[in-house]
Amino acid sequence: MGRPLAITGIGAISAAGADAAALTAALASGRDGLACLALADLPLAASLPVAAVRGMLPAGPRNAALALMAGREALRSAGLIQVPAQISALGLAVGSCTGGMRESEAIYLREGADSTSAVFRDQPVACLADRVARTLGLRGPCVSHAEACASSACALAEAMEWVRCGLVPAVLVVGSDALTRLTLAGFASLQVVDPAGCRPFTEERAGMSLGEGACAVVIEDAHHARQRGARPRAALLGWGLTADAHHATAPHPSGQGLEQAIRAALADSEVPVNSLGFVAAHGTGTRDNDACEATTLARIFGAIPTASTKRSTGHTMGASAAFSLFAAIQAVESQELFPSAGALLGTPLGGIEVLRSRRAANIDTALITSLAFGGVNAALVVGRAERCG
Repeated sequence: MGRPLAITGIGAISAAGADAAALTAALASGRDGLACLALADLPLAASLPVAAVRGMLPAGPRNAALALMAGREALRSAGLIQVPAQISALGLAVGSCTGGMRESEAIYLREGADSTSAVFRDQPVACLADRVARTLGLRGPCVSHAEACASSACALAEAMEWVRCGLVPAVLVVGSDALTRLTLAGFASLQVVDPAGCRPFTEERAGMSLGEGACAVVIEDAHHARQRGARPRAALLGWGLTADAHHATAPHPSGQGLEQAIRAALADSEVPVNSLGFVAAHGTGTRDNDACEATTLARIFGAIPTASTKRSTGHTMGASAAFSLFAAIQAVESQELFPSAGALLGTPLGGIEVLRSRRAANIDTALITSLAFGGVNAALVVGRAERCG
C-alpha cells in the first residue's frame, strides 16, 4: 500500500475537444465525437465513423504532435511550463500502441517495403517517448508502455511507483495514439466495429469506434506539490494490474482477472468497496467487453454509477485509460457525474447504473478500468484532492 499522490496538471486533445476545458464540456454534455470522414490516408473512415482530431497540428509525426500538445497543457496546468529546472527533473511515462505508424504507412504506400527513409525510425513506440522528452526538456527517467488498450494505465502505475519510492518527485504521464490504416482495418477485420457508432453498455451495442488523441497528467509527491505552491486537482490513490491470458483479443467472460485488478487497486488505495462512488469504465461497446465489464462491476459494487467516454473520444487505444482517468478526475473535482455518451441510443445493461444524464453527486473516490488484448486488466483509483493530505 502506498501514499496518495497529487495530480497537479491535466492536458488533453481529442475529437471531443482541443484542450482539457473543451473535453470537460463535451463529456458533461455527452457530446457525440464520431463521424464518417473522407480521409485519403484512412479510406475506411468514409464508411466507419471515427473520432478524428480536426484542424492543423504542429509539424512532425502525428502521434508525437498529439502527445506534445497534451503534455505542454499538463505542464502549464501544473504551473511548471515556466520553470525549466523543475521540468528537467521530471520523469516521463508514455502509453501508446501505434508509435509512428501513421507516417510509416504513408512511406510504405509511396515508396514500398524496401524504403530506407529515416522516417521509419519514428515507428517504435519508444521513439514517441524519446521525442516528447527531448522536445519538452525532461531529463528524468523515461519509459514507454505498449500493453494494447491498457498502455497508459500501465504507464500511470509505473509512474506512481517511481514517485512513491523517491526516484523522482514528479512525473509527466502521457497516453497518446493516432488513427492508422492498420488499426482501423484490423479491428474491422475482427468484425468488432459498429458501422452506426459505438453504444457502450447498451443491449443493442454492436461494436467499437476508433478514435485518436492524447491525454496527459502531472503526478507528484504531495509534499513536493505543497512546497512549490501547486494546487492538487485530485489524488491518485492506487493501481492494480493482472493478465488472465484467456484469449488473444477477448476478455475472460467471468471477469476474474478484471476483478483481481480492481480489488488490488482498492487494496493499494485503502478504499473500501462500499465507499466507491463512480466508475469511468473501459466500455468499448463490443459484445464481449461490455458484458464482462458490467457483470464484474455489478458483482463487486452492485448498481454503481458507470460511464464510458468512447462515444465522445472514440476508442483511443493506448490513450484510452488516460482519458478515463480524465473523466474520473473531473467527477471527483466537480462533484458531477457525466453521462455515458451513446447510452440514450439503446437499452442500458442491467446490474450497473449506466448514466444517461449529467447530475450532481457526492463522491469521494472513483475507479478507472481497462481491458486490453492479451488478457491485460488494469484498474486505478482516484479521490478528492483533500486525500493528498
